Amino acid sequence: MAKIFKHRTDVAYFDYKDFKTLQRYVNVYGQIETRKKTGLNEAQQRRLAQAIKRARQIALLPFIANN
Repeated sequence: MAKIFKHRTDVAYFDYKDFKTLQRYVNVYGQIETRKKTGLNEAQQRRLAQAIKRARQIALLPFIANN
């Protein structure tokens, strides 16, 4: 499995309104990708998850995949 981003330690903030960027971190089943795939550290992964959850709450991202 390849990482989505090889060196992504410069991420300071994930904007929940930027759903195009957040979609890259969600797999085809609607699940948030793991740290191994994203290449983020623990704090960045938590901020990413929080942004994705906020985007889901205001219907910018789906909760589940449309299969």
